[in-house]
Order: sequence, then C-alpha cells, then structure tokens
Amino acid sequence: MVRPLLILIFLLSLYHTLTVGKVLPSSEGISIEETNYVKVEKYVYHDSKIDVLLVGSSRTAKLNPQYISDDAQNLGMRGFSSTLGLELVKNTELKPSIVLVEINGTIGLTDEELIKSLFDPLTYYTRLYFPMFRTEYRPVSVFIQAVRNLLEKLNIITLEEIDQARVNPAFREKRIQEEIKEKNQPLSQKRKTNLRQDAKSIKSKIEKIEKSGVRVLLYDVPGDPRLDSTRTFSQERELLRKLFPSDKFEWLPDPPTREWVTSDGIHLISTDAKIFAEFIRDQLKINSSNFSEKEAIIAVDTSIRKNELHGRSLPNDAS
Repeated sequence: MVRPLLILIFLLSLYHTLTVGKVLPSSEGISIEETNYVKVEKYVYHDSKIDVLLVGSSRTAKLNPQYISDDAQNLGMRGFSSTLGLELVKNTELKPSIVLVEINGTIGLTDEELIKSLFDPLTYYTRLYFPMFRTEYRPVSVFIQAVRNLLEKLNIITLEEIDQARVNPAFREKRIQEEIKEKNQPLSQKRKTNLRQDAKSIKSKIEKIEKSGVRVLLYDVPGDPRLDSTRTFSQERELLRKLFPSDKFEWLPDPPTREWVTSDGIHLISTDAKIFAEFIRDQLKINSSNFSEKEAIIAVDTSIRKNELHGRSLPNDAS
C-alpha cells in the first residue's frame, strides 16, 4: 500500500518539476472548450506584464497576437465574447497596458459559472502554485501538442496549412449564401433591446478598467464583404456605433476595403487573419504616437496653468 503511494507521489513531483521547468510543451487545447480554458487560465495566472490584450469572440480568436506585439495575448474565445474577457481583466490585479475590445453582435456571450470556478479560492491557489493541474498541462493534450510542434519544426505541416486544408470552397460558398439570406432581415426590436443591455454591461466594465490606468480601444473584425453588408449586420454596426460613440470611446480605424477571405463568411482564414493583425499592430503604433503627443500637450498645458497661478513662467520660455 505504501509503495504505490510513494510511486504516485514521485510521479506527481516529477510531472510538477517538468511543468514548472517548462520542459513539457504547453498545450493550446485539443477541443473548443479546452482551448477556451487554456486561454483563460494563461491570462488569470500570468505573472508578467502584458502589453496588448485582445478580448472578443471566435472572430478575434483567429488573430495571432504575436503579429501585433511580442507581449500581446489573445482572449478571443469561441462561443463567448468581449464581456467575458473584460470580466477577467476586471478581476485580475496585473492588468495589461492596452485592451482591444471586439464590438459587434456577439457582445452578450459570457459564462458566469466559468468566472466563479476560476476565482474559487481552492481551485485558484491550487493551479497557481501547481501548474500541472492547469488545462494546458493535461497529459494527452501535452502529447498532442508535442507532436504538432515536431511536425512544424520538421516543416512537415504548419498550422496555417491545416487551417487552409479545412476550407472547402463549395461548402464555404454554400454556407455564406445561407448566411446572407438569413441576415438580409431587419434587426428585430428584441435584438436591439438585447444589444443595448449588453452594451450597458460592457460600458460599465470598460469604465472600471480604465480607472485602473488601462487604455481601452474598440474594434471589429472584418468578414466576407457580402455578409458584412447584409441588412442585419449593417444595422447592428450602426446601433453599436451609436451606443459606443467615438467622442466617448476610442475606436481603431476600419481596415482598408478588400476581399477578406473567410472559412465560413465570418472567421478569417490564417493568411487574412495575419493581414488584419498586422493592420492592428500598425494602427497601435500610429495611435501610440498620437496618444503620447496628446499626453505631452496636456502635461505642458497643465504646467503652464500651474506656473501662471504662481506668477512664474516655464524655463526657457521663448518669446
């Protein structure tokens, strides 16, 4: 009885050492649910500063954060939305510098039970100090991730190639035409009411996050132009732009018009997701420069006012 217990303790200690020492590859998930949990746990238990954090739905999930910043992280999740991501940001102490919030018709999708389970004291501290109990280190998932990494290292197949292989042109076109037919209907009053309620919840979360010094920018992910121009999607965008006006919320500019290629009319394929992620990166550089200039102008203006109040002028004040 004692011997099996000692063997078990030894194996658990070994596995713990391998995970803490980063010897084992961290899994990205082998199912939709597992992938979501991995993303959430990586954010909740992160111990280093995040430069840019993306929150949103499965549309955002397609974006590789490394194309945006070396210190970026993606909390875009299939089946959920920005609401869940913002709730996680609100509940964690180490916050990112910038949060990019996806705003479209998906904004109401969340999971209160997931939030509760993450911050349950027993679960939280167990996974915090013993990473082997996190979803990303499930043995089967780690093994599959190791195989994926090996295939990519040997240039046998890449994740982009896997993604492309999943796209069936005939199926994609059929799916898009079905979606266009369904979305060419006016937005119902019930849908408008739900969007207003969801927007109110997101505004509240954004306000609390901004008070902690985080810069929040809103954006939307493009899809197939034919689907994006349908009546339903157009009215959703129009309503959401009114609910999140640009004079009160900072929006990233819309990307240049192009024929965005998707797998189903909504989700960008890897190559186009990369193009859009790089567009975000470039816009953040431009916005960061403008933002810094605005801060400098405000700082100088504030200093001038303070000096005027005390009857002094700034040093080297040129006339």
